[in-house]
Amino acid sequence: IKEEKSMFGFYRANGRKNAPAIITVPSTASTSYHVGDALVLTNGAATKAGATVKPTHICAQEYVAPASGNQPIAVYPVLDGYEWITTFAAAPTGIVAGSKVTLHTDSAQVTATTASGVAEVVDMHGATASGDEVIVKF
Repeated sequence: IKEEKSMFGFYRANGRKNAPAIITVPSTASTSYHVGDALVLTNGAATKAGATVKPTHICAQEYVAPASGNQPIAVYPVLDGYEWITTFAAAPTGIVAGSKVTLHTDSAQVTATTASGVAEVVDMHGATASGDEVIVKF
């Protein structure tokens, strides 16, 4: 499944019977959100997850929060057993299933960096280059 835009997309729920439910969480003022962004709650509001921060949610809508009067955004919770499909932002040299890699600066892809990694590679689908798909879990 090749996506035109890099993002985290739900792949499957191992050990769970349901796909993730969409919930809403507060947004952060002056922040742009894109479907598939990895997010965390900071001070009670959604922000993009940093490279070494395990995401708690994946964004489920496009939204540009204004400086004031921002609305809640739709997200998928990141739960144990959920697997997500995304792409490598760099060639995955030396990466194998079981490696833990960091999030890319766009919060929508993973890198080939294993130091302090938060996304465990489940299946590389033969990935060898930047832009190739990978299945991860958090």
